[in-house]
Amino acid sequence: MKTLHNGDKSQPHIKQFQSSHWFVELLFGVMGALVLTLIVAVSINDASANDKNAISNKSGISDAALIQVGKADMSLLWLDIYSAKLFSIDGKYQANRFPMTLDIQYHRDIDAIDLVDATIEQWQHLGFTEANIALYRQQLVNAWPDVKEGDRLTFRVNNPEDAAFLLNDTPYYQVSNAQFPEAFLDIWLSEKTSRPELRNQLIGVN
Repeated sequence: MKTLHNGDKSQPHIKQFQSSHWFVELLFGVMGALVLTLIVAVSINDASANDKNAISNKSGISDAALIQVGKADMSLLWLDIYSAKLFSIDGKYQANRFPMTLDIQYHRDIDAIDLVDATIEQWQHLGFTEANIALYRQQLVNAWPDVKEGDRLTFRVNNPEDAAFLLNDTPYYQVSNAQFPEAFLDIWLSEKTSRPELRNQLIGVN
């Protein structure tokens, strides 16, 4: 009788142990899922950071290594549009000599599509063929963001095959066309520019 009595008495302890074992497995399962989620999130963030660093390092021209050539302000009637600065390796301008950086700070909000259209108009003024404009346009669509008052867009050219746009010092777009850097800079630096006074100020000609 004792054996039967003890056996019956032990049943609740067995059930309690089984219930606790199930709870522990569930707890560790949840914790494991959380840890895995954190690992994946960190990996994604690291990958994103590495992509940005790849752009930054590939076009890694240090502003400290370049010297300002000149600066100019762009206005239409009474509206201030932007201020621009040109930098080179020795503080002197020489056409198509790199590295070179053009830094533009905007004084107004401007939509990307308006910047694209204005750039295309300048290329048409410079006599670019429609075929070339069509080729460069896709670069523009990717490179021009919507800008807000106070934003800085920097175009850094290490060489024709290595150029990138930065928005407020953050890598934004890596150029993938070797002819694009010269074509883009020509808007401000070509002798045929629509703004010769602005050009002279940028290249340091008084």
